[in-house]
Amino acid sequence: MGQRSNPFGSGGWTPDRIATLTDHVVIITGANSGTGFEATRTLLGKGAHVIMLNRSADKTEDALATLRSEFGADAEVSFIRMDLAVLNSVRDAAVQVL
Repeated sequence: MGQRSNPFGSGGWTPDRIATLTDHVVIITGANSGTGFEATRTLLGKGAHVIMLNRSADKTEDALATLRSEFGADAEVSFIRMDLAVLNSVRDAAVQVL
């Protein structure tokens, strides 16, 4: 097998390669912990408005507190409750996003 080329170059992909996201809105599911939380943190740092779609309001409040302590009380981050396992919850969240 031949070697696969890396489409991001020899240095690979890093968050530093993301340009400014001011005036962009990003929606992330599962954003109150793990990879979703880290993506939220990275995108906020690039100036995006991030909408967190999560099942647990309590866990999200903790995540929001952490993000606001890091980025300031006026951080462009908001929360819409959504449970991906409940279709009506997904529909309701979509209406709120729109």
